[in-house]
Amino acid sequence: MVTTVTSLDNPTVKHVRALSRRRERYKERAFVVEGARLLGEALVAGAVPRAVLMARELLGDGPAQDRLLITLGDLREGVGRNMRVLEVTSEVLRSVSETESPQGIVATFAFPEQREPTPGVPLVVVADGVRDPGNLGTLLRAALGAGTTLFCTTSATVDLYNPKVVRAAMGAHFRLPLRSNVGWDRLAEILTDCEAIWGATADGETVYNDADWRAPSAIIVGNEDRGLTPEGRRHCTGSVAIPLQGGLESLNVAVAAAVLLFEAARQRR
Repeated sequence: MVTTVTSLDNPTVKHVRALSRRRERYKERAFVVEGARLLGEALVAGAVPRAVLMARELLGDGPAQDRLLITLGDLREGVGRNMRVLEVTSEVLRSVSETESPQGIVATFAFPEQREPTPGVPLVVVADGVRDPGNLGTLLRAALGAGTTLFCTTSATVDLYNPKVVRAAMGAHFRLPLRSNVGWDRLAEILTDCEAIWGATADGETVYNDADWRAPSAIIVGNEDRGLTPEGRRHCTGSVAIPLQGGLESLNVAVAAAVLLFEAARQRR
């Protein structure tokens, strides 16, 4: 039976609200997913939520909502107490929402960082100093679409589980092998199998489509304004650039990374 919650002091509600803070996310190793579409993507990918809060008056009606609720009901029967489903008022839902127009449902999930790298020739992405959440989320989507085998972030990058990153990634968190907040000593171990470690820079020595992306490779992309950190540059075996016209000096970091990644995917086909 679904419990109806009206209090903002309900322990589960307070827990979901606390996950808006980075420190709490890493303490609990959990993050929040908001909206029917994104929650549906997580469920299709096989992820099991720890808790679900829904306000029916905000969620609305329709075939998609019905399918989602049926899926959640079946899943809850299978996992039992490992998953809490609470029906809440619109006021309670708004208290945990990170958006101006809440979509009526939020859920919490454990960090999906136990997934092994995708089999095949390595194509690793390292986000080193990317600070804009929208850019990082878009970069995650591009990495998934291009067949990246592992995606890592350094401590200089915005939190991988920031709510804005999660929304922009549109479910990529649940399908892409991830490692967050990785130190360079550990990254050096991860990149051992990569024959080429390319730094994406405006003044790169190699034009991006002249690089041999068929070899085991990694791409390090940096800050939107300052580029790669000194640590990132030290780990590169070479640098690549995208020739630009029209007097343009640079591209958005997510756009630039997508160009590189899909060139790698093209060569590998």
